[in-house]
Amino acid sequence: MSRNLGRLISTMTIIGLACAGQVPAAENPPEDGPDLVLVLSGGGARGAAHIGVIRVLEEMHIAPDMVVGTSMGSIVGGLYAAGWSPDEIEELLVSIDWNAVFTDKVPRNELSFRRKQDDRPFLIDARLHLDEDGFYLPAGLISGQSMEILLQTLEARSRPERDFDRLPIPFRAVATNIKTGEAVILDSGSLAHAMRTSMSIPGMFPPVILDGQQLVDGGSVANLPVGIAQGLGAKNIIAIDISSPITSDDENLKNFFDIYNKLNALLTVSNRVEDVARLQPNDVLIRPDLGDISFMAFDRATETVALGETAARAATDQLLPFVASSADWEAFLRRQRRPPTDTIHIDRVRLEGSGLINEPVAMNSLSIQPPADLDPEELRRDIMRLYHLRHSDIISFHVDDVDGVQELVIDAPPPPYGRHSFQLGLGIFDDFEGNGEYTLSVRHQMLPANGKDGEWETLLEIGSSSQLVSEFYQPLGPRLRWFVAPSIKFSRKRQDIWVNESPWATYNLIQQEIRVAGGRVLGNHSEIRLGAFYSDNELDLQVGDPLFPNFEKTRAGFDLTFWHDTEDSVMFPRSGSDTRIRLTRTLDAMGSESDQTQFSLAMGKAWSFGEYTVVPYLEYGENQDSTVNNFTDLFFLGGPGRLSGLGNEELYGDTLVLARIQSYRRLKKIDLAGISIRLYTGISLEAGNTFFLDKSASFDELLYGGTVFIGAETPIGPLYMGYGYTEGGRSRWYLAIGDHF
Repeated sequence: MSRNLGRLISTMTIIGLACAGQVPAAENPPEDGPDLVLVLSGGGARGAAHIGVIRVLEEMHIAPDMVVGTSMGSIVGGLYAAGWSPDEIEELLVSIDWNAVFTDKVPRNELSFRRKQDDRPFLIDARLHLDEDGFYLPAGLISGQSMEILLQTLEARSRPERDFDRLPIPFRAVATNIKTGEAVILDSGSLAHAMRTSMSIPGMFPPVILDGQQLVDGGSVANLPVGIAQGLGAKNIIAIDISSPITSDDENLKNFFDIYNKLNALLTVSNRVEDVARLQPNDVLIRPDLGDISFMAFDRATETVALGETAARAATDQLLPFVASSADWEAFLRRQRRPPTDTIHIDRVRLEGSGLINEPVAMNSLSIQPPADLDPEELRRDIMRLYHLRHSDIISFHVDDVDGVQELVIDAPPPPYGRHSFQLGLGIFDDFEGNGEYTLSVRHQMLPANGKDGEWETLLEIGSSSQLVSEFYQPLGPRLRWFVAPSIKFSRKRQDIWVNESPWATYNLIQQEIRVAGGRVLGNHSEIRLGAFYSDNELDLQVGDPLFPNFEKTRAGFDLTFWHDTEDSVMFPRSGSDTRIRLTRTLDAMGSESDQTQFSLAMGKAWSFGEYTVVPYLEYGENQDSTVNNFTDLFFLGGPGRLSGLGNEELYGDTLVLARIQSYRRLKKIDLAGISIRLYTGISLEAGNTFFLDKSASFDELLYGGTVFIGAETPIGPLYMGYGYTEGGRSRWYLAIGDHF
């Protein structure tokens, strides 16, 4: 832990030093250097202005002999140097979901069925990993996997050269060595790697390791790399400065983005001032007026491009000396224009550096069937699915031409930590009428647990109710479709029994269960599972009158479960469905004290219309045999969303019926460095009841009600506060946090 924490502190220290300027003026630049160098500064989303300037330069027939870029300037400059036109770069920049790029998550419906269930129960998103020194602290808020795949996909579409001097326009990217605080000029290798290194924002992304050096965003030492261009022999320079300005209006520092924008400006101002001072009389500096456009305002890309055009047109007189002749301009276009391909052709696939990944499993996780012309988005989804097996560090790829055969090489190195991870969770529930619960949770996962992609997961919960569940999940075969899953469970549940609208007694239900299950996964959306179980159950009265007698009973038998899960979120889904069907049979022949057959069904489906979502839900449960004095087979109803005006699990019986239609509106969404927050407000309408076998379920006996609520999806789980009403004058307020939602 101290090693990684020290790395972060060291990074920030070097950044502070870099502000003083770590790029010396060129002493002996080469005499045969480029005549005209285009210098593009860093500035995050403000870098879209570079596109507008380049568009005007092309309108004037100005052809640079080299491009030098830092951070976002390295991405725009790298693509332009590789053959993209300004229109193609703008179209790309506008189409990218930058919120997804600045996180390592993928949409839940793209995960495997197994990985989807990591969302249950609700736990804090962050995982604690172990390495040889103890708990592992990452060197960045996000690993950068999404950024890596985006840039490598762009590289593959560009057919780049390994020597950046052989690109249509020679290119250089600027990075910072965090150990020395010196600038590092990237002039060869992977274009994607160079661009990612140049914009590896310290603290947000981990440093990139290249030739033994730890490199981060070049803006720390040369955000406007004029001095570097001069060191490369530039005779003339057109510099585009889109750096965040220093302002004295501290009243606008209202959120993280404002503060980070100000910090970014402070970290780059010194070296930028020095580089501006290095410009010669014949050089041109273009500084678009970008106003309040921040480094993260990618949603304003079109506006930013236009502001870049405006600034370039205002500098037309200064740019006229650099206009090329018609012949030279035509030659430039023939050399520069290499339109990106819409697909990536591959003839075969090779996996290397597989680390903890089982190679046959990894290859079968890919949807690629070579030879094929791959859609870049399809390739991105495949790589992200492979990454979310959680068996590797950042996965990279490149396409090699091997004797005319296009080989897709996927590099999946082992992670920098061990196979063990831990998550923490908190659950709080209160109805403000004396009925409250709390739970503290910790989950341990070992991925993989063996060379066959087995998983060992243990969940410990302590609080008003407690449990310990440990399961070993072993997939079978390279496609991971079949599995076996032995497990054990120890639980203690506090159960209130209500009579005449008041708690009558409180019991403890203690269960010890051993189970062996097996089944098949159907795509990434469903699972069918058959289990055999044996459990000891003990019911002890804690407080109140003994409505149910204390007992010790054995349950043993089989259950068959079908689970379909396509929800995009388990908190407030906006699309997808969740359906669970279970048939349970306890058998005297297996040691059970009674033969019982139980059936249950729960299904919900979310539809969204703009910011509004509607979720109809139906739940039904039935015991086909009497449960007299068999407390463990009862169905319970009551609480938020389950006849919200009633106490938690106030109703019970052999049959349960619940119908609900819920509607909510998303008020706000925030995405930042992998942290997502969503705010909602909504209502639900509910109808339901429970019945014993001696009384048939009927519509006349249903209770009706509803609730109004506000809620939020947060990294610690859902937050929910609502007011519920059920006919008969029953109402109550609720507060739920985390896994008691």
